[in-house]
Amino acid sequence: MKVTEENLQVQQQKAKDLGICTSHYDIDGHLVEASAETLDFFTALFSAESPPLGNVAHHEDFFDDVVVINAEQVADYALKDIFSVSELNKPIHCQLINEKNEIIFTTSEQQKIRFPALPIGYYQLTLSTSKQKRQVRVLVQPKTTFQSPVLTKHKAWGINVQLYSLRSARNWGIGDFADLTYLVKSAVQFGADFIGVNPLHKMYAAVPNWASPYSATSRRWLNPIYIAVDNLPEFKLAKSVQTWVSQQQAEIEKLRQQDCVNYDQVFQLKFTALEQLFAFSQRSKTAKIVQRRQDFLAFVKQQGDNLLNQALFDVLDSIEHADHQANEQNIGWLGWRKEWQQLSEKNRKALIKRYQPQIEFYMWLQWLTEQQLAEVQATAQKVGLSLGIYGDLAVQSSRGSADVWSDPNLYCVNASIGAPPDPLGPVGQNWNLPPYNPTQLKARGFQPFIDMLRANMQHFGVLRIDHVMGLFRLWLIPENKTAVDGVYVLYPFDELMAILAIESQRNQCVIVGEDLGIVSDEVRCKLKEFLIYSYFVLYFSQQNGEFPKAEYFPTQSFATVGTHDVPSLSSFWHCKDLALFEQLGVLQGDFLQQKYQQRVQDKQALLNSLHRDQYLPEDYQGDAMTMAMHDHLNFVVHRYLAQSESRLIGVQLENLIVQEVSFNLPGTSDEYPNWQVKLALPLEQIFSDQRIQALLNEINHNRKSL
Repeated sequence: MKVTEENLQVQQQKAKDLGICTSHYDIDGHLVEASAETLDFFTALFSAESPPLGNVAHHEDFFDDVVVINAEQVADYALKDIFSVSELNKPIHCQLINEKNEIIFTTSEQQKIRFPALPIGYYQLTLSTSKQKRQVRVLVQPKTTFQSPVLTKHKAWGINVQLYSLRSARNWGIGDFADLTYLVKSAVQFGADFIGVNPLHKMYAAVPNWASPYSATSRRWLNPIYIAVDNLPEFKLAKSVQTWVSQQQAEIEKLRQQDCVNYDQVFQLKFTALEQLFAFSQRSKTAKIVQRRQDFLAFVKQQGDNLLNQALFDVLDSIEHADHQANEQNIGWLGWRKEWQQLSEKNRKALIKRYQPQIEFYMWLQWLTEQQLAEVQATAQKVGLSLGIYGDLAVQSSRGSADVWSDPNLYCVNASIGAPPDPLGPVGQNWNLPPYNPTQLKARGFQPFIDMLRANMQHFGVLRIDHVMGLFRLWLIPENKTAVDGVYVLYPFDELMAILAIESQRNQCVIVGEDLGIVSDEVRCKLKEFLIYSYFVLYFSQQNGEFPKAEYFPTQSFATVGTHDVPSLSSFWHCKDLALFEQLGVLQGDFLQQKYQQRVQDKQALLNSLHRDQYLPEDYQGDAMTMAMHDHLNFVVHRYLAQSESRLIGVQLENLIVQEVSFNLPGTSDEYPNWQVKLALPLEQIFSDQRIQALLNEINHNRKSL
């Protein structure tokens, strides 16, 4: 028994050293011990000394340690943290270089190194003895993330939209970057400061109907389905392609009229047109196209192996999923022939040579997508949309993704991110997203995380970090186990936050952290310290039968009525989401009735709070059981939101048009058209509606008058 206890203590200590939590408190405050089997699994996983595998030749430095220091402050680094006592008998040669490979200092020390006051950024400290050399990445962090001057002048606001859901007279059945530009130009006339969009991450080209933007094939690259083909310079010069598109107008109009996006048909139309345009771009001798061809080649050279590998992935995936069908078990590389799932460098080069024309096409699509999004952001800045585009960063890429395929050592491929059991989900949740391997991430100086953040921030003035708690800890589940068998694993929070702040400042990008649910005090304090905007959702703010007064909304927050995972205001009010859950069998019996009862209580609390704060007159008739959502109630709810103290608010386009809609029904997959439903009105009609104009003017008036 004594041996068993000793072994258990050793096991638990080893797990703790690797950031694996040996126990946690559940939502009811009960202490839950992690099983020995789960601890063994993750201890072995994070301890493994695996050689670099995967399908990209990585040229990153590997680091023995990573240290965080504050910008413009003198700091010490103890050499005993990286060398043994015996190794410190003689002076250690130390050299610090910056990102330009300039030497900051060279010295010899025995006990500690004193860093001078340094500007923010990334530095490499080389420590040498006669026998060995060690590398330390130094992260010099700013005091806070970027704070836009706009937010010191007035309380900002913007319109949030699911880009795919936009209707217009010219798109091809899905909202695109031209629609986004139209939305920018329209919203700025009413004083908006930003337009927020769903994640624009790269999806599976071979399986267009795999539609969730939170389960992408790459968080670094963009989704070409949003290209506005008719806005491309190549299209405006290619008469033959224009003729072909004119012949497809009946089909395009049919796709426009549908209530849901048909990703497969839309993609095939765009893909065919873009293939023709690519061929035209290769042969055209027009000066403008020749210059664009040169710009494309420069882009390919600049992006290097990462872009090449993404394009190779797309080619191989199009071959292996030629039927455009897949599920969670065989999406992406998970459904490929074994010899392609992990390539030797020799085979990789052979495939690149074999499929060079197709690879160039997919790289060209990425170039077009990045160009058009950059043009939207440039237009936003030009017309005075002060914060530009507000982007969204998903928690992680999906298991079958190009991100995982190209760099499997960076991920725990045989583990999943999820959530522990709670009253809403007695068996917990498994999101089927493979997490970063924290050991590998730190050993590589967090360079993959830096590159991913930088790729996203370059396009946006605001970036929302989905599930920001994931930078601190994640609930991880072993392969072939349920969420009940998971554990919390701590991530290098200080280092990840330092990098987030550095990249935010460099890209002048405001950060919003989605911090709904149970968030530890440590995370709350860190978000506050770095002036990261927390997420405040009106639906979830009812306490003790009332909603907060507008002046009590948290100042350093992004406030909104709802999110992409909850129903629109009208649908919420009329309980359409609950009716859908009942119809689909997701919620039933007493639990469903509890949800209905809670909804009535929330609605009544909102009405009472609006009465309390004189948004509704005392003699205003109606209660939660009998009152339908109507224009005036919608108006005062948004006035209430607009008058809040939150420095940022987002107004959902579906709520402006009072549409009953759910873009995503959590807990469903094929039962409901998640990420497919369109808005009921076209863009051209929305902003010419006098009722909507009055609402937008009211929102702006309340936001801009401090």
